[in-house]
Amino acid sequence: MTKSTKINLHFAHANGFPAGSYQQIFKQFPDDFTVHALTKFAHSERFPVNANLENQVAELIDYLTHTVGHPAYVVGHSMGAVVSFVAACERPDLIKGVIMLDPPIASGVARVAFRLLKYSPLIDKFSPAGKAKVRCQSWPLGTDLVAYFKAKALFKNFQLACIQDYVDAAIDEREDKLQLNFDAQIEASIYRNVPHNLNKFYKRLSVPGLLVTGSQSDVCIPAFLATFIKKSKIEHHVFEGGGHMFPLESPKQVAELITNRIRLWESEI
Repeated sequence: MTKSTKINLHFAHANGFPAGSYQQIFKQFPDDFTVHALTKFAHSERFPVNANLENQVAELIDYLTHTVGHPAYVVGHSMGAVVSFVAACERPDLIKGVIMLDPPIASGVARVAFRLLKYSPLIDKFSPAGKAKVRCQSWPLGTDLVAYFKAKALFKNFQLACIQDYVDAAIDEREDKLQLNFDAQIEASIYRNVPHNLNKFYKRLSVPGLLVTGSQSDVCIPAFLATFIKKSKIEHHVFEGGGHMFPLESPKQVAELITNRIRLWESEI
């Protein structure tokens, strides 16, 4: 790899939210940041969903190697945060630091329970997989999809610009309809395969790391995170007032948090 004067950053999206959904964050980054983002994880025939999302880690490593081409900071939201963390543990030569935004992590006793749940039909009931596999995937032309999604509980606190970016990133006009451009069954499969084996990586993180969780998150539950934070020795920051989707609820503040942290890490090199 050749040396770059730019600060390279890769942003890994949450499941079901293609990278373009985060434009309101990306546009806040300073000019010396070069933002990279794999558009949609798990939609390549080379990297189908598998156990513990191992192929998605490989997919990110492949993207960093062949598309980014320089050591980068990796930032991820939800599923993307977990994939970024494991990639940072596996390939510190490619990654300068990792920022995890509200990742789905079950550590300690919760990890064991989650592992058992994954191998039962109950996983679709106790994870978003059940809703993902039956979600609406097409709408009539002319439907106001910003208003449609704004009425959904998951989107209720999103900035409108973020909902518009999501619609632009996730919906295409095809066959005289508005249709999702990602596979809902792949989305459901990702939920079923969220890693339960992060304990294997607790002592392998050798680059700077920051975990940011929403104070109102229903995904990052403090009791589930305690063992992960302690054993991986990752710094933990609570984003006050934020739910699981806080990056799309408060994109300017999240961009500032990411920028300030990367500036700090750069100053320590």
